[in-house]
Amino acid sequence: MQKTFKIGESAIGGIIKVNKLNKGAFKVECLDYNTKEIVQWSYVYSIEHLFDYLEQVSTHYFADKITNHFKN
Repeated sequence: MQKTFKIGESAIGGIIKVNKLNKGAFKVECLDYNTKEIVQWSYVYSIEHLFDYLEQVSTHYFADKITNHFKN
C-alpha cells in the first residue's frame, strides 16, 4: 500500500510518500513539492519508528495523521 501526503511547509520538501512493505516495514520518501524529486528517504521497521521518523521530518500532528492511516 502506498500513500502520498501533500503537506507543504510543515514537512521537509512538502510531500511525504509512504510505501508499506511486507512485515510492517515502511519506506518513507520526502519529495520536493514542485519537482517531486526525492529530498530525503529512509526505511523504518515498525509503526512506532514510522511515527518517530515522521515527527522528525514533519510535525507531531502530521506524524499522527499519517501513522493512523497505516494502523488500519
